[in-house]
Amino acid sequence: MKKLILLLAIVAFSSYANSSCRSSSVKKQFDRINGYSHGKKGYIVDHICALYCGGLDNVKNMQYQTALESKEKDRWETTPYGCSITCNSTNSLPRRTVFNCK
Repeated sequence: MKKLILLLAIVAFSSYANSSCRSSSVKKQFDRINGYSHGKKGYIVDHICALYCGGLDNVKNMQYQTALESKEKDRWETTPYGCSITCNSTNSLPRRTVFNCK
């Protein structure tokens, strides 16, 4: 019985996970909300909680960063410590899951 429940949970979650990859339309929406309909020059739109850590691809989980800030964050954000300090209940799934978006 436990195996059946686990299998059903995996199937249900995998269909949700496939829809959790980065979307260009969400990025455009984030830019518009912040007054930069063509992007903010010199800045990168970054997920606060990385998709790798289970972060959601929505405007509440996005921020502007300079290229230097982005490179620095890229070094530690997908470590267990990085996931724990950047992810919370409003910007990520309850369980951290790696999304295969390719």
